[in-house]
Amino acid sequence: MQVLRDVLFANPAIDPAREALADGEVRLGFADLQERVCRAGNALIAAGIGHGDRVAVLLDNCHEFVELFYAVTGIGAIFVPLNYRLSAEEHAAILGDAGPAILISSPGYQANVAHIRAQIASVREVILVRDGDGDYEARLAAATTAPLTVPLRPADTAALLYTSGTTSLPKGVMLSHANYLADYANIAEVLGIGPDVVNLQISPLYHAAAQHTFAQVWGGGRTVIVPKFDPGRVLELIEREAINYFFVVPTMLYNILDHPDFHRFDTSTVKLVSYGAAPMTEARRQDAVAKFGQVFCHAYGLTECTAHASILGRADHPHRGASIGRGLPGSEVVVVGDDGEPAPPGGTGEIRIRGGQVMAGYWNRPDATAEALAGGWLHTGDVGTWDADGFVRVIDRKKDIIISGGANVFPKDVEEVLARHPSVAEVAVYGVPDDNWGEAVQAAVVLKREQRAEAEELIAFARDHLAHFKAPRQVRFLPALPRNPSGKILKRSLRAEGTQQP
Repeated sequence: MQVLRDVLFANPAIDPAREALADGEVRLGFADLQERVCRAGNALIAAGIGHGDRVAVLLDNCHEFVELFYAVTGIGAIFVPLNYRLSAEEHAAILGDAGPAILISSPGYQANVAHIRAQIASVREVILVRDGDGDYEARLAAATTAPLTVPLRPADTAALLYTSGTTSLPKGVMLSHANYLADYANIAEVLGIGPDVVNLQISPLYHAAAQHTFAQVWGGGRTVIVPKFDPGRVLELIEREAINYFFVVPTMLYNILDHPDFHRFDTSTVKLVSYGAAPMTEARRQDAVAKFGQVFCHAYGLTECTAHASILGRADHPHRGASIGRGLPGSEVVVVGDDGEPAPPGGTGEIRIRGGQVMAGYWNRPDATAEALAGGWLHTGDVGTWDADGFVRVIDRKKDIIISGGANVFPKDVEEVLARHPSVAEVAVYGVPDDNWGEAVQAAVVLKREQRAEAEELIAFARDHLAHFKAPRQVRFLPALPRNPSGKILKRSLRAEGTQQP
């Protein structure tokens, strides 16, 4: 396979008679998916979309999202998925950069679509999915099922994924057909991708987590789509559809584990759970294993490397749960010190990645591209360490390290301790300005349902297990931690709010 179109139309792993996607009452076999992709691609060509044109998609998780990914990329256009949680102004800012010719959305986002049409001159047409008038379906019905034959190259840009990250200025990550195929090949063995997999797509399809569905198509497996995350619905589908694989960010997993009816559902079919996008504390890892068994693997990556760079597999997870593994086949992951050389075992430095899944660069951002890919490596901005066997552990983001009284405090060390308190469900630690110390350690805590704790109690608990300079000086209790759409905690928001505290 050379380009994404080959995943559907030149793939011996696919049995046309097998079910590919389950989306509520809609069940699509691979033959159905192939036909709908051809119709959608030819409909876009009829609408004037050509090689290199951008097509923006603003949809919930649905089968149309998946078929549009293959249709858009199959005609040489560039797929631009939009985070449905963003405001109309944020959507307009992204599309002002991407310059799409067509926007595909649904009636539920009518206000955002109207704002985009008024602000973004490049959008000449809007196609509505699941509209009462059947705009999208009518176009498919009128389109031919002829094969998609537009010439494509592996290096062609297939998608622009706008990073949510932890900054306010998203960048468009240019991912090529070759990037996607490299990522599938890299994760295939570790995640056991194949025709027997029944995947539950829990995370939003608009970001890199979509790889877990696209990879199952690559392997000929089956995917059950969850429109929007609901822990009770997830448990129902695991039992009803005999799910054996899914990916979650930790906060989703916590909501599943803490669901009051968890034990009413049969989850015995689950053989592998991949988690990533944010760290999970040891206390919650143990809780997860107690309820699901030893089925977990820890995935690490960025949008800039098409989702995956390293996975700590299920066999190693019980003994090295804090690690992200040693890098995937076809991918190099190193820890580089301040001198630009690989750090010695036990040393710390920036995690850098090299491999076929690493992006071509950022759309319209040559300076940011040069910085991120300096020296031929993807500079992640994550601080890590590794052992003599090459197992890497993420310590923290560079910018999140707290310098208090001249000493470095890694927030993750403090979070691991506070998470062991029986009343704590989630915790985030960050630095706030302090006249005496430069920065003071502060913690934001979400308590477990029907549990109570006082700030002084948690501070004392931390001091029992940490050097006193690492323990938080203040604890704030919140109903939930602010997160970006990828599940990463927005420490800049916590830091800004915490700075204003008396």
